[in-house]
Amino acid sequence: MSKLFDIVAEFGFISHAYGDDTQLYISVPSASHVDAIERFLRCVEHVRDWMARNRLKLNEDKTQIIWLCRRQQLNKNLPQTLTLRNGTVLQFATTDTNLGVQLDSQLTMADHIAATVPVSYNCSSGVSDSH
Repeated sequence: MSKLFDIVAEFGFISHAYGDDTQLYISVPSASHVDAIERFLRCVEHVRDWMARNRLKLNEDKTQIIWLCRRQQLNKNLPQTLTLRNGTVLQFATTDTNLGVQLDSQLTMADHIAATVPVSYNCSSGVSDSH
């Protein structure tokens, strides 16, 4: 599997593997998102070819992608879908779970906090009853 990480690095991505799940990351200015997408497409193609040569299969239909940036950047003309060269269409997610942590596109952690922190309301009148 070390060759997989070499291929990913060749295209400028950082990668992490968790069991049979491999994650790719890249940080680019929003103006360079077209170049990042093109590098991602070429990287996926090279990974798919390497896997096929080694009797492995890339499940492209299980691939998930997410933009992580400020709301202002999300509102710019960032694509919402990505078509891989084999025809698989990927929808950019607004949230994703990574090792049990729910991430949203703006990294607010709002979904994660809402799902994990119980909310309790104290409906007392604020008047104490003293004897």
